[in-house]
Amino acid sequence: MSSLRNILAVMPDAKSGKATLHTALRLARQLRSNVDALHVKTDPATTLPLVGEAMSGTMVDEMMLVADRESAQRAEQTQAEFNDIISRESVVKASAAVSNVDTPSDSGVTAAWLEDNGVEEQVVALRGCRADLVVVARPTIDNETAALMTLNAALMQSGRPVVTAPPIANENQKVSAPIRKVAVFWNGSAEATRAVAAALPFLTRAAEVTVLRVEEEEWYASVDDLEAFLGWHEVRTVISRVLPREVRTGRSLLYAARDVDADMMVMGAYTRSKLRQLILGSVTGYVMDHAILPVLMCH
Repeated sequence: MSSLRNILAVMPDAKSGKATLHTALRLARQLRSNVDALHVKTDPATTLPLVGEAMSGTMVDEMMLVADRESAQRAEQTQAEFNDIISRESVVKASAAVSNVDTPSDSGVTAAWLEDNGVEEQVVALRGCRADLVVVARPTIDNETAALMTLNAALMQSGRPVVTAPPIANENQKVSAPIRKVAVFWNGSAEATRAVAAALPFLTRAAEVTVLRVEEEEWYASVDDLEAFLGWHEVRTVISRVLPREVRTGRSLLYAARDVDADMMVMGAYTRSKLRQLILGSVTGYVMDHAILPVLMCH
């Protein structure tokens, strides 16, 4: 039985929420898990600019009303997207207050709509603590700042593994096939170790697992112990050495994952020292910005 029984999918709006729900349902089908789709309604008071006496009370009230109306409309559109997807995918709707349903779907997957109020990254960090896995949209041009803040809150504060969901190219795209090939970025760090452990439910079900290495001075790590660990869990592995291309390790990893036709990547998040991040750039940041496959990360 999977230890990842409940997946929290963050749905900020209908567009990016579609990506997170698609990815969450794909993972849930692999593990026969429940998905809690979380939408956080913004408190209008937090959206107002800092104003002085130049703005009257009437103007403030009007701005609050507009912000509240927009927040309600966004929540309605996002919930409609949730309902449409789970209906199209024949997923049984569950109550967020219970751990199961009387009539499970054929796939064993259930989904519940969760709505909360407040600042999204704060709510996600709190709610994420009570989930087994958190799925968030990866940052794009349309949602870069908000998505990055939510992603970092989930990574740094929830204590749970986080999967970044790639954007959906086709608006009518259905939830895709199971995770059959997984690429693991291994550098021997504590973060990578946590990521591998968290990903075991997927690794043990995968038809092929490729371990990717980058032999940099800070990161050189033998794979012997990792192979032994995965062997105890009956994981089939293919060891591959990856050389940086164009001096960008993140780019090399994504190329390598593409070359082995991986359905998911597993890696530790922010494992480089601050100095090396300044000099060489952040591998985590590059992968988050450019990945077109789900990436499971731990910090």
